[in-house]
Amino acid sequence: MEQRQQVGKVELPPDRAWEDRGFIESWDQRSDKERSVREMQMKTAVFMIPHPREQTIRVLDLGAGYGALAAAILEDRPNASAVCVDGSEEMIKLGQERNGRFKGRIEFVRGSLDSAEWLPLFSGSFDAVVSARALHHLTHEQRRQLFRDAYGLLSPGGCFINADNVRAPTKELTERYRKARNEYLDYFIRRSTHGKTNLAEVRAATPSTYHGPHNNGYLDEELAWLSQAGFVDVDCFWKFATTVVYGGFKS
Repeated sequence: MEQRQQVGKVELPPDRAWEDRGFIESWDQRSDKERSVREMQMKTAVFMIPHPREQTIRVLDLGAGYGALAAAILEDRPNASAVCVDGSEEMIKLGQERNGRFKGRIEFVRGSLDSAEWLPLFSGSFDAVVSARALHHLTHEQRRQLFRDAYGLLSPGGCFINADNVRAPTKELTERYRKARNEYLDYFIRRSTHGKTNLAEVRAATPSTYHGPHNNGYLDEELAWLSQAGFVDVDCFWKFATTVVYGGFKS
C-alpha cells in the first residue's frame, strides 16, 4: 500500500511532497528548531571551500532545494556564482523568489539526481560541488556514482562537500546520539526563547514532514566511496551525532 504524506488536510504520496508549497513551508518550519545545528553544519561547508574568498569561482549545488547552501556561499564570496539543481519545480520557484538579491549570480535548473540525466543540463567545469541534506535520498550505488560524476565535473584544486546525515554504527549508539541531540536542541530552544517554550512543545506545534525513507550510509563507507572516486584529503570536516560535513578535493 502506498504511504501518503498529509499536509494540512491534503494527503500526498511521498514523491509529490516536494511539489507542494504547503509541505515545503512546513518542512522548513520544522527544520528551524534545529537551526543552531544546521548553522554550524552550513558554515563548515562554506568555509571548507579552499579558494581565496575574493576569487571568482563557480559552484554546483546538487539537490539544492531553494538554494540555502548556495546562497550562504554567495553571501560569503562576492565573486562566486552558483548553479542549483533540484528535482522539484516548486522548490525552484521558491529559490528564485528567495534569492533575488543574487540575480545574475545564481541559476536554478530542474533535474533528478537518481540518474545521470542531470549531467548534460549545463556545460563547463566547477570549482566546488556541494550538497546539503539531499543525497541521503539516493541509494548507495546512486550516491557512489554521483561522487564519481562530481569528480569529473571539478576543475583541478576543486572540492566536493556534502552536509548531510550518516548512520550510527550500532543501535545503541543511535539512541545515545538521539538523546544527546534532543537534549542540546531542548537547551537551545529554552535559551533562545528565554524559557517560554521547549523542544517537546515546538515539535507538537509543527506538523509531521515525513517524505520518504533515508538511505544514509556509515561515515567510513561514504569517505571510502569518495576516495575510490579519486578525491584526496578525504575526511569528515565536522560532526555532531549523525549530522556531518564530509568531502574531499581534486588534486
